[in-house]
Amino acid sequence: MVYCADCGKKMYLCRSKRLNSDQEHLKCSSYAKDKDDCSAHFIRTVVLEEIVLSELRKMTTFVRENESEFIELAMQNSQQKQSAEMKAAKKRLAQSEKRISELDKLFTRLYEDNVSGKISDERFEMMSKNYEAEQKELRQIIPELSQFIEAREQKNVDTAQFIGIVRKYSEIPKLTPEIMHEFIEKIVVHAPDKSSGHRTQQIDICFRFNVAVATAVADSMVYDKKRKAA
Repeated sequence: MVYCADCGKKMYLCRSKRLNSDQEHLKCSSYAKDKDDCSAHFIRTVVLEEIVLSELRKMTTFVRENESEFIELAMQNSQQKQSAEMKAAKKRLAQSEKRISELDKLFTRLYEDNVSGKISDERFEMMSKNYEAEQKELRQIIPELSQFIEAREQKNVDTAQFIGIVRKYSEIPKLTPEIMHEFIEKIVVHAPDKSSGHRTQQIDICFRFNVAVATAVADSMVYDKKRKAA
């Protein structure tokens, strides 16, 4: 669920008896295997969990206070991304199916012209090969387009399901694996930035069904100060 922003690979949980709960962390799997494949970055699990929990609470608070607006925004976000692609895919699918039917008729006519002597065998062979090649390409495209359209149409259903999940968890006192999997598609961890004088990291939280993406900054120093003050 947690991925490296640089190489796109998963980040592995590092846990051992020598590490306490504040020291457990996630690190890039590519760098762990080969230091030349990615940069050396990690994030402490407790820091990441605090960021994720904070963003989930923000969202559920917004839903409780602005449910109708949230539903509208969520649906618009999903539909606007899909509408242009869906329209183009459906148009191309219809054109491809129509063209296959046309090619069948053209091939039949071509065969009849060859039998009657209107076109030579060489011409028939050349044209029939072209028709067959075009049909083969179209027959490969049609399943891909159909699958694409079905997936996009499913997103409308998925958005409604996500809204149901948000209503179910109007309050989130604690982050659990179940809540993580119900709400979040993936988490992307960026390399640390030390330009401010201390270590910060950008975290992108991609919610399920592409309804929203939250971007936050993880600051270990802030977390440690909170922990000491508690």
